[in-house]
Amino acid sequence: MTVGTILYIFLFLVSILISILYLEFGAMALIGLVVTIPVFMFVFLLILRKRVSVAVDSKNPLAEKDAIDKPARAVITLSVENRSRLFPVTKGIARVRYENPFSGDKGKLKIRFSVDTGKKRDRRIPVIMDNCGNVAITVEKVRIYDYLNIFAWTIGKNFETQDVLVLPPTKEMYLGKDKWYNETSEDSDRFSVYKKGDDPSEIFDIRDYADGDKIQRIHWKLSSKTGNLMVKEGSLPLTKQIHIFIDLCAKGDRAERNHKINLLVQGVYSIAMFMIEHGIPQAYIWYDKKNGVIQEYSVEQEEELYWMFQELFKSSITAKENELLEAYVDWGKGKLLESAIYLTVADHDSLDSGNLVRDRLEVMDLRGDGLEDQE
Repeated sequence: MTVGTILYIFLFLVSILISILYLEFGAMALIGLVVTIPVFMFVFLLILRKRVSVAVDSKNPLAEKDAIDKPARAVITLSVENRSRLFPVTKGIARVRYENPFSGDKGKLKIRFSVDTGKKRDRRIPVIMDNCGNVAITVEKVRIYDYLNIFAWTIGKNFETQDVLVLPPTKEMYLGKDKWYNETSEDSDRFSVYKKGDDPSEIFDIRDYADGDKIQRIHWKLSSKTGNLMVKEGSLPLTKQIHIFIDLCAKGDRAERNHKINLLVQGVYSIAMFMIEHGIPQAYIWYDKKNGVIQEYSVEQEEELYWMFQELFKSSITAKENELLEAYVDWGKGKLLESAIYLTVADHDSLDSGNLVRDRLEVMDLRGDGLEDQE
């Protein structure tokens, strides 16, 4: 029942009382008017609801924060089209529900709109989100009202849920490119575009001959064409894949945990964008407490990174470090990982890197800027 309906009932009762006390033409005309007005309002609304259509979509499925401690605006769009040439929509209300399962944030909104005759209006629905995650935004019901707010009619409900990925800003992680080049003797089909190496199977550059260059590196065919001795420089093989462990472990109250996880996501996002920019393939591994399994997701392109975050945000955070570390160790048994990073925002008493990876484990505490090598 709307406020307009309540006021109309009150006015109707008053008019009846007046007509009883004063049996005059004016009193009877008043009650006739009070009875007639809602009939017209209902007819207008009945005509209007057949000429109004609603659609919901997400024009930008990604929202980035301006700063780690500032909220993001996850936005979806409510499109309302009024095909009537006579009656405008003066009042409409959309009821919206949103939820971020990763951080536990959820709530409801009421969005008001209006549309002129023969017009289509896109109404932006912003959801302010303090924490990173995949925000599910659902328009539960859209109603339009008559001009006196006596009646309301639902013109759409239970629209398809729109997902908006909320990510933090990236930051400079000071990762040297040299650290992630292949140090093994295994063949690689990926080569650096930034640094030369000794692999003759792929040419990195061709330059003029200099004293000390090996004769085997002379490009005889090109030298004969140019009349100068030219030397081939070999390429540097890239590591086949960097394995990046995400430590979904955080303790404290809800606000403290979410702050730590926001820092974790910022670190993952920053490192991933660095790797993508330099053409380094990545494999992200994390423990999903909700399902009790290790998840693994490969990323080489930016689009794949966003898909990875969507899967990551379906997982649950744990406060039990032993549960998480044991799951990682079990997963790593029998696997030879060329190089790996362990990203964390938690203080773990021990990190048994020998069982997790055989060669090297770089542990990065994302609450600071340094790398700590664990041999």
